[in-house]
Amino acid sequence: MKRLVPLLLVVLLVGGLAAAGCGNDTVKAEAQKAIRRATAEQATAKEVGVEVSPADIARIASAEKKLDNDSVQALILATEARANINNDIQDAVNRARATFDASAGAAQTIISRAPAGTDIAQAQQSLATAKTKADQARTMDDWYNPANGAIYFANLAGQQAAAAAVARASAQAAQAEIQRIHQSAVQLVALMRDYITARGGNPADYKLGIAKVSADANWAVGHATPITSTPGSSPVNFLFQYANGAWVLKAAPSWTPGQFGAPVDMVP
Repeated sequence: MKRLVPLLLVVLLVGGLAAAGCGNDTVKAEAQKAIRRATAEQATAKEVGVEVSPADIARIASAEKKLDNDSVQALILATEARANINNDIQDAVNRARATFDASAGAAQTIISRAPAGTDIAQAQQSLATAKTKADQARTMDDWYNPANGAIYFANLAGQQAAAAAVARASAQAAQAEIQRIHQSAVQLVALMRDYITARGGNPADYKLGIAKVSADANWAVGHATPITSTPGSSPVNFLFQYANGAWVLKAAPSWTPGQFGAPVDMVP
C-alpha cells in the first residue's frame, strides 16, 4: 500500500534551509543525499526480493537528471521514491508475516484437534521449524521458498497433522470393523447352534460356518453340515440379517434368492 510522503514536508525542509541562509548548493547537497538514500533503499529492496515499481525507479532517475538545474524538484522526487520503496518493503514483509501466521495458525488448530492417540510428532517438528525460520526471515525467499521457506513448513505441518489424524481415524474405524466382524461371527454361530438345539439336534454333530457376507455387510449366509452322515441328518442353510445392532435369523433351512429383501446373491 502506497503511503506517499506529503510534499509539504519537503517544501518545509527546503524552506528551512532557505531561512537559515543556505543557498542552492545546500539544497543540492540534500538532494544528493536523498538520491543516495533512495538508491540504497532500491538496493535493499532487491536484496530482500521486493520489486520496485517502475514509477519509483523513474523518480530516482529523474531526480538525478534534475540535480543540477532543479535541485528542489530533485530532492522532492528522491525523498518520495525512497519513502515509497521503504513502504513497499514493509508491505511485502507484513503480507508474508500475515500469510505465515494464517498457515501456522491453521496447522496449530489441526494439531490441537487431532484425535487422541494421533502421531503428531512430525507435524509439531515441522511447525517448530516454521517458527524458527519465520523468526530468522530476512528476504521474501525466506518466507516463500516452495521447498524450504517458513510458509512452506507451516503448510507442511498442517498437512502432516491432517494426514496423521486421517490415519488415526482410519485405524480406529478398521479396529471397530474388526471388532464388529468378531462379534458378528460369535452371534451367527450362536444363532445356528440355537436353531439346531431347538430342533432336538446336537450342535457338536455339525460343522458350522459362515459362507458369505453381503457387500453392505448387513446380510449373511451360514451352513451347518453334519460331521458324520446319519439317518435323518441333512445340511442346514441359514439366512441372517443385521438390524438394530444385532444379527437375526431370517430363514432356515432354505429360502429363495431375494426373499425378505435380501440381496440376490444370498443364496442357500
